[in-house]
Amino acid sequence: MKKILLFLFFMTLIAGSSYSQVNNSFLSIDKSDLPGSRIQNIRTFNGTSLFGYIDGGADLYLEYGFSSLWVSEIILNGGKYKTEIYEMNGPEEAFGIFSISRFRCKSRPALTPFTCQTKYQLQICSGPYYVSIINSTGSKNDSIASLRIGEAIVSKIENSSVDLSGYLPGFSKETLNNNALLVKGRLGINNGVPDLYDYFNGVTGYTMAVLKGNDKTTLSVKFNNPADLASFAEMHKWDMEKITTEPFKTDSGEVVRKLSDRHLIIEIPQ
Repeated sequence: MKKILLFLFFMTLIAGSSYSQVNNSFLSIDKSDLPGSRIQNIRTFNGTSLFGYIDGGADLYLEYGFSSLWVSEIILNGGKYKTEIYEMNGPEEAFGIFSISRFRCKSRPALTPFTCQTKYQLQICSGPYYVSIINSTGSKNDSIASLRIGEAIVSKIENSSVDLSGYLPGFSKETLNNNALLVKGRLGINNGVPDLYDYFNGVTGYTMAVLKGNDKTTLSVKFNNPADLASFAEMHKWDMEKITTEPFKTDSGEVVRKLSDRHLIIEIPQ
C-alpha cells in the first residue's frame, strides 16, 4: 500500500511539473509586469485548439504558421482591455498576420517598428509575436492604458523582428514597415490583397511581399523551390529564358525580374 501511495505522490509531482512547463511556454504578463492591474479570464490555445477560440478565423492563422495564443482581460485604470498574444512560427509569420490585420492606423507608437493604433485597438508585431489589445470606449485614457499594456508585453520579447528589405530592396524601411503586406497562401490573399486572387489562383509554395503604389503594385514572391517558380511562370505563359536579373516586360504588361532562381520581383501597372 505504501508503494502505491508513493507512486501516486510522484506521479502527481510529475504531472504538476509538466503542467507548469506547458504554461511557461506561453508569453504572458502578470501584475508584477503591470503594477495596479488585475488580469483575469486567462486562456491559452495551441495548434488546432485555436478553433475553440476563433472558429471562423483560425484557418488564417494556421495557414501563416500558428504556434500558441495567450488571451486575457486586463483591468487597468478603471478600463477593461481584451489582450491577445499570438506566437507564430517566426517573425515573417507574425508580420504577415499583423500586415493584413492593420487598418487605417490613427498613429504608429514607437513601441516597435510595427505598431498600429486606432481608437479601439492597439496592434503590435515584435519578433514572432502578434499582439492585439482592444478597448470598448475609444477614449484617450484607453489609448494610454493600451500603450502601457503593450510596453509591458514588448519588454519581454527578445527575438528579432522581420527585415523586409530582403523582399523589396530599394525601398525605405519606413515605407516597407508602414505599407507592405506579407502573404502566405489563399486566405492571406483573400484577406490582404483580394484583387490578386485570380493572379495566384491554384499557386502554392510561396511567400509574397506586396507594396501598392500610385502607379503600380510591386510583388516580391519567394517560392519554396525553382520548380514552383517555373510552374508559376508557365501558368502566366512567360518565357523562362527571358526572365533574368534584368527587367522584362511581358505581353500582359507586367515587368518581371529574378532576384534568385526561386525569387521574382513583379511590377503590375495600375
